[in-house]
Amino acid sequence: MKSLLHEDKLKHIVVSAIIAVALNLFLPWWVAALITLAIGVGKEVYDKVSGKGHPEWEDLVADVVGILIGVL
Repeated sequence: MKSLLHEDKLKHIVVSAIIAVALNLFLPWWVAALITLAIGVGKEVYDKVSGKGHPEWEDLVADVVGILIGVL
């Protein structure tokens, strides 16, 4: 398992936090969190289906960390 401090994981954390904060301006925190998580899952599915990336569970963990930062 790669460290959460790996560059790719930091990107997942930052982008998820930004999306969660932006959505939380207009939606309840839990809706913002679910939509942000769905975007993260969608990105991993896209990686798997397209073959243009490598889907990783660790990316979803980083997304959840970013979501928590964004909604807290």
